[in-house]
Amino acid sequence: MVRKTYRCRVFLLFSVFMSVAINPTLVARDRAGTNIESDLDFRFESMGSIGNGDYAPFWFTSNRHGLSPYKNGSGYIRSAALGGLTLPSRFRMEYGMDIGVATGMQSDFFIHQLYMDLSYKWLGLSMGSQEIPGELKNGRLSSGGLTWSGNSRPVPQVRLAIPEFTRIPILGGWFSVKGHVAYGLFTDNKWRNRVPDAPYTDRLLYHSKAGFLRFGDKERSPFQATVGLEMYAMFGGVMHNRKLMANEEVLEEYRLPSGLRAYRDILMPFNEAGEQTKENGNSLGSWHLSFDYLGDRFGVRAYYEHFYEDHSGMLGIEYKSDLTGEKDFVFYGFRRNWFDGIYGIELNLLEELPVRNVVLEVLNTRGQSGPVYRNPHASVAEGVDGRDGFYTHELYDSYSHWGYAIGNPVLVSPVYNSDDDQRFKSNRLLMIHAGIDGVIGRCFDYRIMVTTSRHWGTYEDPYNTVGRLTSYLVEGTWAPSGIYGWKYRLSVGLDSGRGTPMGESNKGVMLSISRLWKIL
Repeated sequence: MVRKTYRCRVFLLFSVFMSVAINPTLVARDRAGTNIESDLDFRFESMGSIGNGDYAPFWFTSNRHGLSPYKNGSGYIRSAALGGLTLPSRFRMEYGMDIGVATGMQSDFFIHQLYMDLSYKWLGLSMGSQEIPGELKNGRLSSGGLTWSGNSRPVPQVRLAIPEFTRIPILGGWFSVKGHVAYGLFTDNKWRNRVPDAPYTDRLLYHSKAGFLRFGDKERSPFQATVGLEMYAMFGGVMHNRKLMANEEVLEEYRLPSGLRAYRDILMPFNEAGEQTKENGNSLGSWHLSFDYLGDRFGVRAYYEHFYEDHSGMLGIEYKSDLTGEKDFVFYGFRRNWFDGIYGIELNLLEELPVRNVVLEVLNTRGQSGPVYRNPHASVAEGVDGRDGFYTHELYDSYSHWGYAIGNPVLVSPVYNSDDDQRFKSNRLLMIHAGIDGVIGRCFDYRIMVTTSRHWGTYEDPYNTVGRLTSYLVEGTWAPSGIYGWKYRLSVGLDSGRGTPMGESNKGVMLSISRLWKIL
């Protein structure tokens, strides 16, 4: 307790020092007539949860950027300083530091965010660790994206991006684009090697890229259509206690490629079948498609996200050998796993109404190219395929960070595995999800979510009986003084089910108290 108090005091002193140090400099520049616009906010937050059950309720943990309890009786104290500078030339710098101390969580002391962003007009460069929302979904009400959802801790990275949809002047200005390319590293070595004698891979590197194209101009038409592609990867790292692929020899340690060539290769991850090896990294991603109506009185978005683990799931194409050894492309089309994905609809209502947003979603991950998929072409020698194994990899174990799914949390995260297995034990499921939020009066807002899912385990290790999990969240926030003032949030959660790593019943209450101060 003494060490936690000491760390908290150190952070508070550092935050005050930074505020005092930055403020005079900015004032002096403003007086010099350079017209620098500056802002700096300081935030304090404390959270505690109590409950009954094997774990904290599902929605206490999920889609909170890993800053959440997965067991009851957890809590933290968190402080943050977030600010920025804007110059007349449309150049802007933003910075932030967000750290705290915790009890009952994966670490007693954590650095949640530490970053600096530089932007000029439509182009941005981000360096460090910060919360990044998912794409084309409501961050408060959606069950989460399949490739990136904001469920796990932030990954430190360098990210070059067009962060917002930017209009292309050609073709009448009807098209807009956004996207990014990023490289970084995972910080969960302590979690991955917590069982030293078991096979594991740590010191992993991170890569992501995405591109989105939007057709429409809301000033001329209320209709928009968006298509996009996200691609994420885990690569590099050090493999421990695993068999070397070439001769099946078990090595205590084997370093996977992590040089400049590995950074180049992961940028274009899917090589021809004869050249692709597991050492190229774990590449995955998702296609996005959405249609929007942006009316004066309400808005509607219908969206679909298709997840894939490899190029066959991405394009419905395999690069196969025939009976003579010649290789050729085989197109499977919609017979693969194209029905796997999220199907959703979001309704946005007027601000005057007590209900603001409504989200309904269906998630299906049961296909995964099938348990055994036979090639319909008789001339192809390789006649068996399938078992894509969503979020699971032979060398990198799981698509997770600190045990939390980087994608959708309904595919129950490895942090819940009682046997310390790092892989996902329930990646085949069917989910129905609903979320609603709104505002009552001037200072009270609420959020309600209900999620029910059926789980079949995995193709390699299916459940004997279908597992079920239903999760509820009712959350209310009272902010009597507006944005810059004290805020009190009370959350009540409940899980019921059987046959999943989440257990049979989890109940809990979580209280959060926070305050935001405007320094500049």
